Amino acid sequence: MAVTLPKTQYLTYQDYLAEPEIIKRYDILDGVREFMTNPTVFHQDIALNIAEMLRAYQRRTRNGKVIMAPCDVLIRLSPLRTRQPDVLYISKERLAQCSDKRDPTPLLVAPELVVEIVSPSETKRRVTDKIADYISIGVQECWLVNSDTESVEVLSLTKEGSHTIGRYTLTDTFESQVLPNLSVRVDEIFASM
Repeated sequence: MAVTLPKTQYLTYQDYLAEPEIIKRYDILDGVREFMTNPTVFHQDIALNIAEMLRAYQRRTRNGKVIMAPCDVLIRLSPLRTRQPDVLYISKERLAQCSDKRDPTPLLVAPELVVEIVSPSETKRRVTDKIADYISIGVQECWLVNSDTESVEVLSLTKEGSHTIGRYTLTDTFESQVLPNLSVRVDEIFASM
């Protein structure tokens, strides 16, 4: 059962915590829930491929956790702002500062890495706004995965802004700047059955 708020009422953090579970993907931007379109099968293949790569890294290093959407990341309490990256990786140290793993509240501490699979319908402004939100909470690296061009742009995020580390195509391999010894083949990101 979804909770519908009148258009003049903004969602507060307390409202958000009192809601029943919502099984759709969304961001909450300044108290307004913005639902995302349903992902394509190709989008889901890409997300799962990335999650599997990061899960193998998690098992090998035992230094963090990979989480797939939907998982809310708190940007700020008031006005309420959350984001749901397609995939994220958070270290054990940061995850320990969040609530219990069975608690559905958003992550209160930024993950080190977020992955955004950029859909053809997403505007440059929307992507820029997401990156600004991630910078504001201390995310260190963002992978912008473009399903149309089958390419990945890796961004370093700091208080000063974002900086492109590189743009990679199907024949390339790149290294994460924040996850030591993580090497990613781009063709494996876009592999589908």
